[in-house]
Amino acid sequence: MASMRTVDATQLKTDLGQVLSRAAVERLAVRRHGRVIAYLVPAHEFEAPAGKRAAKAAPLPGSLSRAEEERLLQLVASGDLRPSRWRRAGDPRLLAGLAVLLGSVDLGDRARLMALAEQLSPGMTTLERANAWLEQSPLKPDRFLPLLRARLASRG
Repeated sequence: MASMRTVDATQLKTDLGQVLSRAAVERLAVRRHGRVIAYLVPAHEFEAPAGKRAAKAAPLPGSLSRAEEERLLQLVASGDLRPSRWRRAGDPRLLAGLAVLLGSVDLGDRARLMALAEQLSPGMTTLERANAWLEQSPLKPDRFLPLLRARLASRG
């Protein structure tokens, strides 16, 4: 097993939100007085082993209109990472995949984006689910990311 990150119990107490954001995407060991006393595991790992997941979910939308694409650009450019706002913006799996994409290309706070993705669609941060999203998504990164970068630069 690869080395696991550890957090001190004091840090867990004082920075709970930050620690939970990290724990949503990676395993963490909690240490008190130099000894590991607990582990924090992403919910998708605890809830269902990779081979035991439910049958395939319904397919993602087939295409995005220019208006839908523009709405997503506005959402992302706003910098608002509140899950409630993202849930109102459309299909949660589409948006979770978008959050993973943004975190993987350093277009935002990676830990918060990955935690957002997990809240929208548990398991989306796994390599298997992220790759499936890339194959099925109507949102094309080679078009969307340059549009987003231009939007962010113009606000600069």
